[in-house]
Amino acid sequence: MKLTGAIFDLDGTLLDSMPYWESVGMRFLQERDIPVPDPVELALQLKTMTLPEAGAFFRRDFGVQDSVEDICTQINHMIEDDYHFRAPLKAGVRDMLEEMKQRGIRMCVASATNRMLVETALKRVGVLDYFQFILTCGDLNTSKNLPYIFDECARRLGTQRESTGVFEDSLHCVITASRAGYPVIGVYDASAASEETEIRELCRRYIREWKDFCAG
Repeated sequence: MKLTGAIFDLDGTLLDSMPYWESVGMRFLQERDIPVPDPVELALQLKTMTLPEAGAFFRRDFGVQDSVEDICTQINHMIEDDYHFRAPLKAGVRDMLEEMKQRGIRMCVASATNRMLVETALKRVGVLDYFQFILTCGDLNTSKNLPYIFDECARRLGTQRESTGVFEDSLHCVITASRAGYPVIGVYDASAASEETEIRELCRRYIREWKDFCAG
């Protein structure tokens, strides 16, 4: 598979940050003394949502009275420190990005996470300059349940769909990109271990560790 462009997810793909997201919904409700019926099920429900969708979910299903905008702001504040100080780059990512750069592959990040948090984390771990740009679901008012963010990334990269790899760790994102005709490279993350079999079936390639990936 020869790539001319690469669209990378952030959380669980480049950054080992999913543990923070898996607990943030529970922490948000606990701070308001709202019982959490099943933390695992809550994390699974939130996984496919954008922040505004999560805000609407908390209002509808848990009776949170704050506006959706305020809920998004509160969640971002809760997780800011994780991006500023803690969430590490996954092993092997830096070497992989350098290899792609040397091969002339144009790269970007497509994330559902707040732009400021994405930029902060990538700058802290020292890989921000590898990417032509960052595009978030918030920028386009969309989610990764739709292919618009991948299409806009390919347009801005100036690469053809069939040679623009989409690197994702989550099943719903893999489904969207593969249905849209992109060659998808699945990336293992513990948060999606239960989805690994389905992800493998949809991907052009699947990697459990970045050191095993070759861009050639």
